[in-house]
Amino acid sequence: MAASSTTISPAAGVPGTNGRLGGDEPGAAVLYVAAASGQDRRVVRDRIGRAGLPVATAGDVTAALQMLSERSFTLVVVDLAQERGALASIRLLRARYPHVPVVGVIDPANALLAGDAIHAGLIDVLPSPFDDRDVSTVLANLQDRAAADASGEPEIGDTGPALVAHSAGMQAVKDQIRTAAAGRAGVLVMGEPGSGREVVARALHAAASESAPRPFIVVDCATNAPAELERRLFGATTDRRPDGRAAGTERISETGAIAQSRGGTLFLTHLPEASARVQARLARLFRDREALLTETQELIDLDLRVIASVDSDVDQSVEDGRLRRDLFERLGQVRIDVPPLRKRREDIPVLAARMAQDVCGRFDLARKSFSRSALAVLTALPWKYNASELRDLVEALVRAARQPVIQLEDLLAHASLDGLTTRVDSGLTLRDAKAKFERECISAVLLQHHGRVGDAAKALGIQRTNLYRKVRQLKVARSLLSARR
Repeated sequence: MAASSTTISPAAGVPGTNGRLGGDEPGAAVLYVAAASGQDRRVVRDRIGRAGLPVATAGDVTAALQMLSERSFTLVVVDLAQERGALASIRLLRARYPHVPVVGVIDPANALLAGDAIHAGLIDVLPSPFDDRDVSTVLANLQDRAAADASGEPEIGDTGPALVAHSAGMQAVKDQIRTAAAGRAGVLVMGEPGSGREVVARALHAAASESAPRPFIVVDCATNAPAELERRLFGATTDRRPDGRAAGTERISETGAIAQSRGGTLFLTHLPEASARVQARLARLFRDREALLTETQELIDLDLRVIASVDSDVDQSVEDGRLRRDLFERLGQVRIDVPPLRKRREDIPVLAARMAQDVCGRFDLARKSFSRSALAVLTALPWKYNASELRDLVEALVRAARQPVIQLEDLLAHASLDGLTTRVDSGLTLRDAKAKFERECISAVLLQHHGRVGDAAKALGIQRTNLYRKVRQLKVARSLLSARR
């Protein structure tokens, strides 16, 4: 199929494929590789174009390779509307042009394909339908990476892991982030421990700092003694109070986190653990939005965004008096609820793939990926401790696996030895424990696929007949099987 293109006004300052900022290059553009199905996907191309760069369209991977040989592209976007051949196309593009960043557009319902695509070489995945601002975020991340690589210096503040939002719950969180980024109100990020509250806070900070890198300062209110926490937040200040209109103003020092986060974001964790004195000082500061800088004895505006992460039961902390109501109300002008991992299972394959890449990089290991059946079971597990539990399991699996692809057997063996024993009777043998775990996994996958045996068997990586056999052998509840099967 012949390639076609549509041109949108280019945006400045986006990295090109040769390592320089692409906005100043005449060839800076996005290459969109259309779905193999040939279905009308003009809306996908148009949304990419609204991000600010010219868009060239290739009808298939052959046309894309030809176009890449003729000109430079800032980014390649591969439409994965149909799974067949998509991974091979990604691998071919990455093999021929390893320095060209490639992202994919994928249906969130096909979460297992997203995990495979990340391992095949995608730097990111856009859920379909996506917003043009999602593409802008990808381009901005590329720009930041190129700027950091060119300078050889780290960015201000650790950017941390990227936000994964393929589930409906996390798409709602992304919408809340965009709304909050437009203002300067205090933000409470609420959720269970390990659910990714700091990742959400960093995404909000990044969305509000598009024009230039700004500081992101994290203070854990539970890790320091009261006096040490006060010094960490406010810096070393004296008891001498100035005369005049600044007499009732809170004092801060340049050595404190509050002063250091000016122009950026102050992120507070475990806020109810802070002492009453610290909470009172914070409440006054956030009320007045100004402070006396002790080094210069000048009144300064507190131009910073304050984000606090709290547990879902934060209202009870206010009722109990552990968190000041006035401080809670000032920080709670915007609330973002982060769903637990078990309520956003569509995100798990991409999270697991990215975590595996991170582990391999940190420990200098050969790249590892998950089989479809292993990913299906990972997706179905209960994840009581959220992403932190997933991260621990992925690291253990990656470091233990001897083959490049982590199989279901690896997951079952590890879970039986390291995780399952805390959830079964101590008198069970290893064989019984493994059977119990397999029964739970099959039940969960059947529930996930609404009892459709064919889909469940495909997800588990086994034949339909083998799944029926295991249902009988393991005494899986027959009520989980769909009448349609």
